[in-house]
Amino acid sequence: MAKKSDKEEVIVDVKEVYTKTELFVDRNRKTLTMVLGALILVIIAFSVYRYMVVLPAENNAAQDSWKAEQYFEMDSLDLAISGDGIYDGLEGVVSAHSGTKAASRANYELGIINRDRGNFEDAIAYFQEADLGDEVVGALALGNIGDCFVELGDVQEGANWFEKAVAKAKGTNAESFTAPIMHAKAGIAYMELGVTDKASDHFEAIVENYPSSTEFGKAQRYLSKLGNK
Repeated sequence: MAKKSDKEEVIVDVKEVYTKTELFVDRNRKTLTMVLGALILVIIAFSVYRYMVVLPAENNAAQDSWKAEQYFEMDSLDLAISGDGIYDGLEGVVSAHSGTKAASRANYELGIINRDRGNFEDAIAYFQEADLGDEVVGALALGNIGDCFVELGDVQEGANWFEKAVAKAKGTNAESFTAPIMHAKAGIAYMELGVTDKASDHFEAIVENYPSSTEFGKAQRYLSKLGNK
């Protein structure tokens, strides 16, 4: 018997696989139809929810929050927090529009205000309600939580949050901006704790990976200081 060519063997294999696939579809047609129908219903439901619920909610929240955010940018912080009697403040936005991007921004801004006023525990609570999934806000909020713990005297807990901020910043479009800031914060915290090996690791990460960052020179100076100990 003549030996089959590789081409012939491939053709036979393809036909066999195709036949098995047809057989599987025929035997499970009812189940597959039900699964496909359920998938289509899920897609339709998601689309309806997005366009009928999510987008209108986001639009309403944006309309209600613009004045409070303007007051925040102007440093009119009491008006930013509580509103002016016509427009809601940040607290009103958080209360009325929970789960929206505007509410997340409001929580972050309330965290900044409370941090700067020395209300560190309140600031932590607000930062934790910000959108920690956001590439920029997430890393900055985690770093701010670390700052608040340091101010409260718990430097180790602060260092833990700076580590989380570094991890959050890695691999994002904002990495070159946020990661060196968080590495520097972590390095300084570990220096204060006397954990010089971890401090050096963070400063070396800045020098090796972010030479154009504003923290580069600071990292070099701290590494020189650590090397002289």
